[in-house]
Amino acid sequence: MRIHLLKLTITLSFVTLFAIYSLNGSTVRANESGPLASLTGAPNEASCTACHFGGPPGGTLSISGLPANYSPDQEVTLTVTLSQANRQRYGFQLTAIDDSGKRAGDLTPNADGRTQTQFNDVAGNTREYINHTLVGITPSAQGQGSWTFKWKAPAQSVGRVTFYVAGNAANGDRGTLGDSIYTTSQSIQPGSTLGPLVNVSAASFVDGPPLTAGGIVAAFGGNLSDNVVFAPGVPLPSNLDGTSFVVRDSAGVERDAGLFVVTPGQVNYLIPPGTANGAATITARRNGTPMAQGTATIDTVSPSLFSANSNGRGVASAYVLRRRFLTPTMFVDTNEQIIQLNQTTNQFEPLMIDLGPDSDQVFLILFGTGFSGVTGQSTLSATIGGVNAPVVFAGSTGQFVGVDQTNIAVPRALIGRNAALDVVFSINGRAANTVQMGVK
Repeated sequence: MRIHLLKLTITLSFVTLFAIYSLNGSTVRANESGPLASLTGAPNEASCTACHFGGPPGGTLSISGLPANYSPDQEVTLTVTLSQANRQRYGFQLTAIDDSGKRAGDLTPNADGRTQTQFNDVAGNTREYINHTLVGITPSAQGQGSWTFKWKAPAQSVGRVTFYVAGNAANGDRGTLGDSIYTTSQSIQPGSTLGPLVNVSAASFVDGPPLTAGGIVAAFGGNLSDNVVFAPGVPLPSNLDGTSFVVRDSAGVERDAGLFVVTPGQVNYLIPPGTANGAATITARRNGTPMAQGTATIDTVSPSLFSANSNGRGVASAYVLRRRFLTPTMFVDTNEQIIQLNQTTNQFEPLMIDLGPDSDQVFLILFGTGFSGVTGQSTLSATIGGVNAPVVFAGSTGQFVGVDQTNIAVPRALIGRNAALDVVFSINGRAANTVQMGVK
C-alpha cells in the first residue's frame, strides 16, 4: 500500500512539473501580449500576484490625469506609470467601476499601439479592462513603463467611480518568477449638475420650433467661453477658445458641431448634417469638460428668417430684385435695399419700395435657416400684408453654410399701402417667424 501511495505522489509531482514546464522543457511564458482579464485587484478580482511573484520591492505605480470630479460624457486622457529600476519589461491592467461593481464609462486605447481593451464578467457584472500589448511591454523610459489612453465618463452620474490598476515590473526572463507586482486605486466623485443650455434658431430666436440638420442654432448658457472668438472661415472649426459642442441624435450617434462664434453667454453653431430626426441632446464643453446641456427636437424642415436687427422681428434681412423689361423679351435685373437705419433709435426700419410700372416684376429675397430640406413635395406659401404672394424658390443658398433663401413675388395689389407689411412664409403648414418689408 505504501508503494502505491509513493507512486501516486510521484505521479502528481510530474503533473505539477508539466504545468510549469512546456513539452520542450522551457518555462511557461508570461503574458507578454496582455494579461488575462480581471486581475486589477478590484473587488472580487485577483491581481497579477496570481501568477507573478518573487521580485524585489521598491517600485511605484500611479494614475495621472484624473479630474477632481467628472461630468456626464466627459472625456479625459489618463496615464498609468510604473517605475522601478533594473527591470526589463513592464505591464499593467486597469478597470473603472462604480460602488456596485459595475463598469463605469468607456476606455479607449491610444493610437501608439501600447494598449488594448477586453471585457469580462465579474460577480454578475461586465467590466471593461485596458492593459498592455506586446508592443506596450517595452520601457517608455529608463526604469519606467507608461501607458496613455482615454476614459469617457458615463452619460449620467453613477456616483463615485474608482479606478483599480495592477502593474508588473518584470525581470524579462519570459517567466513568472522574479517579477514585482504593484496595485493602486484612485476614486473620483461626480461634479455639480450641468448648467442649462437653450438652443434656438439663430434667425428667429424663438424657443419651441424644431431645429434641423444643417441649420444654424444660437445656444444660450453660462460660462460657455472666456472670450469672443469667430471662426476664421470654412470648414467650420469644432473648437474655438476651448469650447466645443456635441450633438447626440435620437439614434444615439454623437457628432461635433461646427462653430460660427463663441462668447461667454452665447454660441452660434451648425447642427451637424446627418443628425437624425427626433429628440437630440446638445452638450457644451470647455476643454473637454461638459459645462451645459440642453435638448432639442430635430425635423426635416423648420423655417426661420433673419431680421435686420438680429432679433427675428421687424424688417427682414433681405433685398428686392427688380426685373425691368425693356422689350417683351429683354430685361434688366437690379438689386435694391429694403432697410434704412434710424439714427435716433439706432434700429433698422423698412424702406418703402416702389413697385414701379406694370411691366416691372419685384421679388423679395429673404434669408433664413432650417429649410434646406425642401423637396418637390413640399408645400410652400407666403403672404405679404395679408395678400397671397407666390413663392418661386426655397432652399439652400449653396454659398453660405447653413443659410437658406426664399424668393417671393411681391403682389402689385399692395401698391398704395405705404406701410411696413408683415411677411409670413410657411412650409408644409409650419410658419417661420414674421418679418416685415415696406411698400409704397
